[in-house]
Amino acid sequence: MRTSTTIPALAVLALLAAGCGATGTEPPERASVPPAAAPAIDTRGAELWLSFDEQQPGFDGSPEYGDAQGGLISGKVVTANGGEVGVVAGAAGRGDALEFPDVCDDSTGCPRAMVEVPADPALDPGDRAFSYGASVRLPVERTAIGSNIVQSGRYGSEGGQWKLQVDGEEGLPSCILRSGDDIVKIRSETSVADDAWHRVVCRRDADGVSIEVDGDVRRKGVALGAVHTGMPVRIGSPGVGDDDDQFHGSVDDVVIDVDAG
Repeated sequence: MRTSTTIPALAVLALLAAGCGATGTEPPERASVPPAAAPAIDTRGAELWLSFDEQQPGFDGSPEYGDAQGGLISGKVVTANGGEVGVVAGAAGRGDALEFPDVCDDSTGCPRAMVEVPADPALDPGDRAFSYGASVRLPVERTAIGSNIVQSGRYGSEGGQWKLQVDGEEGLPSCILRSGDDIVKIRSETSVADDAWHRVVCRRDADGVSIEVDGDVRRKGVALGAVHTGMPVRIGSPGVGDDDDQFHGSVDDVVIDVDAG
């Protein structure tokens, strides 16, 4: 049989004072919560790194973002139908990021926006190993059937294509690479549609094609021929037309690394 224990009134007062502070009215101090860790990025030897921290006006007044390493390649904002690219906070310690237009259910005339990097031989991998990736943040309510994050080349374009996309409410990113008519697609099982920052990188090397999400790697050991696009690199959408797969989240730290060997 459990016996009851009586706590003296003075002890109760002491406990209340300890919980509320010396005055009896101040709430206990809460422990500070550290900010979420920023996704790790690797820019060593990269041909292009767009950090989106420094904006400058282009020749036509459109915002431009230069290579964060000081290179000559830059990306220009292109919009249609009143679309905008907003500047928002990136992951903790990562400076600014870009936010693309929200979901629009209209069949035509939806706001569109992208960042376009002119075609450059340095960004055309051919038969060399290469990687391309970005940090992304995507709330589940801003997912869509098609959401293209970064790419060069388009469906059916000559030579080839490479792109990173995230499709559907599940928010599973995938890498698609095409050499002529040969296509390799690999999808991660890690969702990025949770309104948190994630680092996603696609790679083609001697061992095949892989996708990495926050350090988790999936790989296909397949051979793929030369990937030549001769086309611009586009971030946030493959174009600004009605049928283009607009990404509706935020993007930061786009890195393209083509092996010079």
